[in-house]
Amino acid sequence: MILKKGTEFGIKYKSIFDWKGKYSKVANTGLAEQSEVYYKTEDKWYQAYLYSPKKGFIISSFMDITPRKKAELHYIMSEKWFRRLFMTTQDGIMARDLKGKMFDCNPAYAKMLGYTKKELKSRSVKLLLPEKWQKQRERIVKNVLQTGQSIVFEREYKRKDGSIFPASVRTWRLTDGKGKAIGIWSIVRDISEQKRHQRSLEEQAIALERIVDERTRQLRDSERLAAIGQTAAMVGHDLRNPLQTVIGELYLAKSEVNSLGEGGAKSNLEESIQVIEEQAIYMDKIVSDLQAFVRPIIIERKPVNIKQLINAVLSSFTISANVELDLQFGDVFPEIKADLQLLKRVLINLVTNAVQAMPGGGRLTLTSQVQSNGHVLVTVEDTGVGIPEKIKPQIFMPLFTTKSRGQGFGLAVCKRVIEAHGGSISFESEEGRGAKFTIELPPS
Repeated sequence: MILKKGTEFGIKYKSIFDWKGKYSKVANTGLAEQSEVYYKTEDKWYQAYLYSPKKGFIISSFMDITPRKKAELHYIMSEKWFRRLFMTTQDGIMARDLKGKMFDCNPAYAKMLGYTKKELKSRSVKLLLPEKWQKQRERIVKNVLQTGQSIVFEREYKRKDGSIFPASVRTWRLTDGKGKAIGIWSIVRDISEQKRHQRSLEEQAIALERIVDERTRQLRDSERLAAIGQTAAMVGHDLRNPLQTVIGELYLAKSEVNSLGEGGAKSNLEESIQVIEEQAIYMDKIVSDLQAFVRPIIIERKPVNIKQLINAVLSSFTISANVELDLQFGDVFPEIKADLQLLKRVLINLVTNAVQAMPGGGRLTLTSQVQSNGHVLVTVEDTGVGIPEKIKPQIFMPLFTTKSRGQGFGLAVCKRVIEAHGGSISFESEEGRGAKFTIELPPS
């Protein structure tokens, strides 16, 4: 605009710019004026340059600076947004220099570590990590300075109070305006709760695996018992009758031998018949035990005094002199409703095993007590040879035995009887240091 009034150009754009004041100032002082003007109706920015070459004259020049102003505004808004994010995010954010000294962090990072921002400023990051993570820190710093960033990784941090917590971390290289590395900044997330959930899931997975293993074992046992049942039926039918015939014929043979005159031949025959008879009776017992094991257990519950039952079991034994007997009964012992004969069979089996486990003598201890929940505990403990670790999982399995003349039904039957009463039977043992069997029965 040269040698003309501004109004002559029909300027109609509205702005908050004080044109009159600016022109007056330039005209009166002779000093140039430069300002940025925003025209709302056009949504544009201009840079206005005013100067007076001589009194009474003003020259104005205008440059459209809208792109630059919008870029600046976007930058300001972005910076505000990132600053708000920096201050409000629950993740910790920190920046450190190349020497490892922290020069900035957000409130979440300070709170996570139990410090104030002032306490953390200029603090070495090295002091915030347990010793075992120092080598990892050095390796990651070196890699980030070379590549620009890290993948997400895990490490532990040490709080001000000394407690340790796990965190997931991601790190980037920090550069100046020329792209030169000046430090490292990181986002740190406390994953304590995540780790707790993870441990809980792992424990549940382990528990589920145990349940599956137990159900699988029960299924195998059921299949095994079904096979035993089929075998028992076959054996009972195909072997029992011939055995009875053998035993009957042995009785007749003994009568015939008794009628012979005394002499070496008679004595030899009597000895042979006795051996055959013993083996036949032993085979008959195996068949009976097999059939008894697969037969359903029917409980006839009647009041049973455990103390009297234990004394009755012991009275049926002749315990050798080198075995010391120790009985420990509670002062008050209520009666329970159970099958007397079946429980007696269980205790006889356990006491027999205990005595046989101490061929060189030892101590046999029987205890009975009532728990606070009303359950009755009975234990049979010996100081014998103990149970080897490798056979412990098989100890209650049918047909498993370590005895040369055993059938492997004793403990299996004990387990079935106790479980039929709604109770449980367990054992503790160390090889060479005896065994302790514990029966737990529910209250009546």
